[in-house]
Amino acid sequence: MVGPLGLGGCTHTPNTYTMKPQKVERIRSNLGTVGVTVSDYKAEAEISLPGRGVLGGAGRGFVMGATIPVMVGAVSPIPGGTVIGILFVPIGAVVGTFYGAAKAAPAEEVDKAKEMANRTVEKLRAMDLRLTLQNEVIQQGSERTGFNIVPLSGVGPQDAKEVVQYDQLQIPGIDTVLELRMERGGLWGFYTVKPPSSAFVEIRAQLIRVSDNEVLLDDVVFCASEERSYKKWSEDEGQLFLESIISCIPSLAEKVVDDFFLVYPLAAQK
Repeated sequence: MVGPLGLGGCTHTPNTYTMKPQKVERIRSNLGTVGVTVSDYKAEAEISLPGRGVLGGAGRGFVMGATIPVMVGAVSPIPGGTVIGILFVPIGAVVGTFYGAAKAAPAEEVDKAKEMANRTVEKLRAMDLRLTLQNEVIQQGSERTGFNIVPLSGVGPQDAKEVVQYDQLQIPGIDTVLELRMERGGLWGFYTVKPPSSAFVEIRAQLIRVSDNEVLLDDVVFCASEERSYKKWSEDEGQLFLESIISCIPSLAEKVVDDFFLVYPLAAQK
């Protein structure tokens, strides 16, 4: 699935891809009316930035230089490759330190990028993308499936650790709850001196039977944009960052609807 900004959705293997076809069909045939609710806590913001100035770059270079020889040795077909890699760790660390110090971004540029990212995160929080996600799932679910999917407000988890007991709530007319938790979002990149990064959003979705609070299906969905340099993300007051995060929402909704209501294991299609 690719969106207008090169966005892609990915996930661990959903329940419906590994279950027996009969079980998937049994679950779906007894869903009744599905109420969609969204968590009421702020998603965790994660921003990956390059090494800050000479010291920051040197530190990351040291880690890179010390790690790479071991990794290369571990995958090498040469007997004892890991041991050989360990022997080169001191040399790699020294080389990496000098490389990182030389290639690091100026501290003021990194500070500017961080400030921009924080401002953009606050803009996104003010837009309340949780409601956007809820509406998108309901719209796509209603249009693409035969299930009765409706909004369910005011009953979602209030913090990341809360397990809502839907069987103890007064929610007449709702047989199953589709609980959406916006877990993380921001800019993700490897821990290198000047890493490119991707705008990303991660959500967790659970399909829960109201009568006994049993979790029927559980999925974690991750959407990420194309990789860009931190400098590119900070241009134009972070507008591209903002647009990339917003563009993730329809992709995430589509993935949830597919996994929970539409796809079957291959055996079911025979």
